[in-house]
Amino acid sequence: MRAMFLMGLAVAVGLTFGGVSRAEDEVGPHKGPVAEWGEEEYHLEVVADAKTGEVTVYVYGNHNDLHKGKAKAIEAKTLTLSLKSSDSPTTVKLEAKPTKDDPEGKASVFVAKNDAFKSDKKLAGTISGKLGTKPYSGDFKQK
Repeated sequence: MRAMFLMGLAVAVGLTFGGVSRAEDEVGPHKGPVAEWGEEEYHLEVVADAKTGEVTVYVYGNHNDLHKGKAKAIEAKTLTLSLKSSDSPTTVKLEAKPTKDDPEGKASVFVAKNDAFKSDKKLAGTISGKLGTKPYSGDFKQK
């Protein structure tokens, strides 16, 4: 009886958590890799332009917001993006670039320009920032 209970529990856990994908494995609406902040609080999509060296980070709310492309403005003036690279790790400060739909004092888009993004290499790194007094950090990896 106990063995059947444990087997049933294992199946239930597998069904509950087996289909959940990590943010690192996700792709956002602009086809960029995604980092997750908190427990499904925020999703950040990283999109680099190899021609211009510009990187844009789009902020979304929970998992559903990400897949619907529903932006979520945050109260931050800057974010930090650190690229993990064996040859030259790079850290850049992303500046807020509020859209017309963002409330006053908040932004759902952050941008920076750096020669490190003038490459066709797959992106991998960490995005960090502070909202109020709460620090956030999340990894992303382009497939």
